[in-house]
Amino acid sequence: MKKLSDDYILKWLTSDEKPNFIDKEKFMEKKVFPKPNQITRDTLRKILKGKIKIDAEIDLHGLDRFEARDIVESFIHKCFFNGYRYINIITGKGSGIIRQVVKDYLDDKKSHKFIIGFSNAHRKQREYFSSNRRC
Repeated sequence: MKKLSDDYILKWLTSDEKPNFIDKEKFMEKKVFPKPNQITRDTLRKILKGKIKIDAEIDLHGLDRFEARDIVESFIHKCFFNGYRYINIITGKGSGIIRQVVKDYLDDKKSHKFIIGFSNAHRKQREYFSSNRRC
């Protein structure tokens, strides 16, 4: 094997090629997740008929908007890490403040990595939940 001269080594060290390091700015970019969509009618029918089971449920009756936001956020994180696909969040009727808090959380970019889709309860589901709550 031929020994490299000092000139060749100097040329190699001063060459225009830059080392192949990871671009820090590109590496530090945050991944963007798509905004959750409405659940399809077909999926809603399957839930209503019981073909798709609800994995977890939470009831937000009697909470103020700040408690509701914190509880919804932690509930969705727990469900995500437990692998639950279908969850039910009951907000109740009232003045709609809790429902708006939940909707705002679902529209927040921080929640997009945990949620694929959402929907309001079907009319028959609402009747079922309201009849069971009166007991």
